[in-house]
Amino acid sequence: MKKRFLIILLFFSFGILYPQETDSLTQKKEIRYDRTSNLTPVELNESQIEKYKSEEDFDYITNVEKDNWWTRFKKWINAKYNQFINWFFGDYKANSILAAIAAVIPVLFILALLGLIAWLFSKLNPGGKILQNPRTSEVFLYEEEELIKNEDLSALMKEAIQNGQFRLAVRYYYLQELRKLDELELIHYEYQKTNKDYSNEIINKKIREQFTNITKLYEFIWYGSFQVSEADFKLAEKGFIRMEDALKNLKHE
Repeated sequence: MKKRFLIILLFFSFGILYPQETDSLTQKKEIRYDRTSNLTPVELNESQIEKYKSEEDFDYITNVEKDNWWTRFKKWINAKYNQFINWFFGDYKANSILAAIAAVIPVLFILALLGLIAWLFSKLNPGGKILQNPRTSEVFLYEEEELIKNEDLSALMKEAIQNGQFRLAVRYYYLQELRKLDELELIHYEYQKTNKDYSNEIINKKIREQFTNITKLYEFIWYGSFQVSEADFKLAEKGFIRMEDALKNLKHE
């Protein structure tokens, strides 16, 4: 009986309290309006706004960096750096000095990397090697100029033939023809010119034709870098003899 009495009492208590709480929630509140008179709207200065727009301090627009290989590389470097710092310091909180050192480490690393790259370029000098002329060509051109201007090519050619150096003899033969063409003012010899340049300078059609023939023989034998027999030399010599005859006929004209 006592339990039933307590249950009934609680039931009536909640029944009395509930309507009071509902009334408090549904009670209407008075809305108050601002009825102040003589108010004027704010006027915006357009020129001042444009001035603020042009100033960097008032530019709050953040540019989102596009995701590309460079941004991904920077994120990877940053992640590796943070991993290194966490591994080095662990859970220890660095003081101001250690924190400053940790902040300087990436800068020192980048400077060291740039210094290493600069040192490698200064040693290897790939740009200079690409732009400069091959060293072997420079020696060859200087030697050719020295032979044409100062050496007895006929004597050198005879010596080469006696020693069985027929490939070298063809070279001396051809340089001798260049010297004669220069002496006759059919060409203007300069060591940086090509054989094609000399051919274009020759006005006389017959001389130019013979020069073209011996040029083909010379380039085939000299730049071919193969063994030249005495029979090969005799065959090439016929072309040089025809060149000599053409120059002699020119003198008699």
